[in-house]
Amino acid sequence: MNLSTVTSSSASNAEESPQKNKKNELHDHAPFPLLLLPEEISLNCLARVPRRYHPSVSLVSTTLRRLIASPEIYTERSLFRRTEHVLYVALRPYATQTLEWYTLNPKPFRQESTLVPVPTTFPLVPLWGMSMVTVGSEIYVIGGCVDDSYVSSAFVIDCPSYTCRSLPNMKQERGCAAAGIVEGKLYVIGGCSRLSLNWVEAFDLKTQTWETVTWTGLYDDVEVYEKTIRSFVMDEKVYLMDRSNSFVYDPKEGSLESDLLLNKQWSVKSCVVDDKLYSFGAFGQENTIWEFDPVVRVWSLVKGLEDVLPDKCKVSKMVNYGGKIAVLCNLGKLKTEIWYMEIGLERRGGGEVWGKMLWSGLVLDSEDYSTIVRSLAVAF
Repeated sequence: MNLSTVTSSSASNAEESPQKNKKNELHDHAPFPLLLLPEEISLNCLARVPRRYHPSVSLVSTTLRRLIASPEIYTERSLFRRTEHVLYVALRPYATQTLEWYTLNPKPFRQESTLVPVPTTFPLVPLWGMSMVTVGSEIYVIGGCVDDSYVSSAFVIDCPSYTCRSLPNMKQERGCAAAGIVEGKLYVIGGCSRLSLNWVEAFDLKTQTWETVTWTGLYDDVEVYEKTIRSFVMDEKVYLMDRSNSFVYDPKEGSLESDLLLNKQWSVKSCVVDDKLYSFGAFGQENTIWEFDPVVRVWSLVKGLEDVLPDKCKVSKMVNYGGKIAVLCNLGKLKTEIWYMEIGLERRGGGEVWGKMLWSGLVLDSEDYSTIVRSLAVAF
């Protein structure tokens, strides 16, 4: 080893240390004009910064890091109508069978995103069978299976703070129930025996109370399975699908009817955007997305999306992501390779709907195999 080289290197480091210390001192104390303002004004300014830049801004100083993490910034963002949609994804690793939550993190200055783990303080939810509905920045979690039994509990997760508050218990234990919010009420349907007097319940978001809802309409020869595979709200009605049939519940009429036009066409790979249903692979046509209009009762092919999916990609989830369609699929067989696609929608002359691939790429790569359980978009 050349001693002179070591000495030279050490001297160089010694010479740079005062400069680095000076930079750090300036970095922490005075270089950023925003730090010279009163905190309420700084908070007002930060509320206008897109969320994807928050990690970078947090590195400037401890003060800005604290303001970025404060609940007040989301109140400010709401006042300025600067709320953004955040995509949450729940994965179930094969090894642990415990849900792990991630958020989609768009990288600043680059046209790409990654799935990053949420803080460990994210509240626990039942392993399976729970129904989830988003309201603004909150996720309502209803029922589910705990210790091999259905539960009647319900609670709300506040996503900005990762805190949780309990709701009054439902009158009926449920698992895999349909759920949707219509005119300020959260309707929960099924997930229990059809003979239950509380087969349909409604939770008033204002009064925070449950009430049993009467319903009519289904004939005895129409079989309704206990578990719902998929549900959503469209045209102020709750649509649900079990293993064989599709149904629509109208809260205004208190009626539950079969929907033959939806039967065996839409799938679990679907979402609602602007009160229209978008379904992947309807009519048995792979690599296509179809639109269903509940008013004119017509299915239409979304054009412009031919051959946009990766080879051998099986779509797992679709979600309304701020008016765009977010598509998630797992390309891995013995590992986790989650591919993400973001599709914009455009209505053209003649009423045709066209889709445009805005971005696609691999957002999570792990040697441990996981399945995609949930995808939800919240706004804050």
